[in-house]
Amino acid sequence: MDRIILVAQQLAKEGKTPNTASIKARLPKNTPLPAIIQGLKLWQADPNKQIEVPTEPSLTGAVRDKNENSIDSLITNKIEQAIAPLKDEINNLKSQIKILQSQIKITAEE
Repeated sequence: MDRIILVAQQLAKEGKTPNTASIKARLPKNTPLPAIIQGLKLWQADPNKQIEVPTEPSLTGAVRDKNENSIDSLITNKIEQAIAPLKDEINNLKSQIKILQSQIKITAEE
């Protein structure tokens, strides 16, 4: 329960209103919804409750930051893979335009 209250406190410090969805997003996937609801109610009853800060990485946000970074990296890689053929096509088209421009210039000089 302390874990849920800590997440609610973190959200509040970030200027966000804690709700079940935002709390669930920051907790391990196997956290049951009734526990989240109960923890949220406890937080609402005493938002400033003193709780010892956990040492588990999943509770401190370190895992979340790591996951966000790896997701960002994955997204960036996927985008790069998707646009690589487009970049190649643009470069080919630029080359063709230069060739056509030089042919037009030669034709105009004749």
